[in-house]
Amino acid sequence: MKMKKFSRTELYNELLTSTLKDLSEKYHINYHKFSVFCHQNNIPIPGSKYRMYLKMNKDTTRLVEPLPAAQSDIIYFDTESNKKLDIENELKDLNDLQKTKQIEQVLNEFKYSSKRSLSSKVRTFKKSVKEWKEKYPNDEHKYEWYKWYSDEKKPKFMENISPKELPRLYRILNAIYLVFDQLGEEITDDFTVIIGGKDEVYFDIVELKNQVEHKITKKEQKALDEYERNLKIGRSWASKPRIRKYDHPYNGKLKLEFNDYLYHAYVKDADNGRLEEKIPEIIINFYKAYISVRNKRLEQEYEKQKKKEEKERKNQKAKHINDEKARVKKLVTEAHDYQTAMQIRKYASTISNKKYKDWVLQKADWLDPSVARNDEILGLRDYSNDLEKYLDDLLKMEDEYDW
Repeated sequence: MKMKKFSRTELYNELLTSTLKDLSEKYHINYHKFSVFCHQNNIPIPGSKYRMYLKMNKDTTRLVEPLPAAQSDIIYFDTESNKKLDIENELKDLNDLQKTKQIEQVLNEFKYSSKRSLSSKVRTFKKSVKEWKEKYPNDEHKYEWYKWYSDEKKPKFMENISPKELPRLYRILNAIYLVFDQLGEEITDDFTVIIGGKDEVYFDIVELKNQVEHKITKKEQKALDEYERNLKIGRSWASKPRIRKYDHPYNGKLKLEFNDYLYHAYVKDADNGRLEEKIPEIIINFYKAYISVRNKRLEQEYEKQKKKEEKERKNQKAKHINDEKARVKKLVTEAHDYQTAMQIRKYASTISNKKYKDWVLQKADWLDPSVARNDEILGLRDYSNDLEKYLDDLLKMEDEYDW
């Protein structure tokens, strides 16, 4: 069990000059757990009024609660409850030990700070949000109508984040960008995350809402009163105003979620810490989502390659069959021509006209595939076509020349 040693007195004095949040970042301890730790050890935590007076250089004497006595001034914080993720095991399906080690090193060295200045990437995104708000100030309906006729898109995350939580959103995005930048991954200006140079990982950050009973507005009460009056004077056709039972106001708690059909997970503000304190867990989930996207892409590429190879195999087989058919056809033609040449030679033995006999024998040698004489007029015999078609083709060629 790993323990962090503190002095109650020193911690008490630090809380008089620094906020609990600042100290939790200083000591790399979860804010909520650190708060519980202070209460368990009876260490007073100054309130917001004390902070305001301190900032205004007013007298804070009456606002300071003295440190109660304790048996020992030395206290210990159990860091095992704040233990690191087993990154190597979490990302075993990444199948890249070198990359896993890099991720582990970057996450172990990364320290979140709310005071860190925003990167140029987040400033660009913040600017796009500001420009959109200036173009559509409090006029969602105008944009909802306009978006169907334009390529203009509302900046990412704007659908479900209240203006109050936008600064937190920018800081969280900044932390995510800084980690991925060290890991060599790409983030576009609209905060699309591309891991491994190929695969987009879709995510969203939303603000959670509470369900509270709806308080009737003056306008709604007026409509209800009008409805009651109509009923009293016999207007039975009057319709009762539809008033919702609950309101759903934002509650300041953020949730980062992965809702792609391949991977479902989320990390949210909870008692064990806010999103800012869960950057390693968030990055691990990004890579888990990437693994799912990558595996699906590889599966699709494999299937595509498999279909391509199958098509090539079928084409090769078809070509082989066609080539074999052509060879058989040529063989039949050669055999037929050979038989015809033998018959012509037999016929030539009965011819008494020497000149004509020589011509007949020449044509027999031209037909005979075992001789394959190059005729001075007809050239070499093409055995890919039978004799009748071959001669017809020659006659057609001759007719074309005559024309």
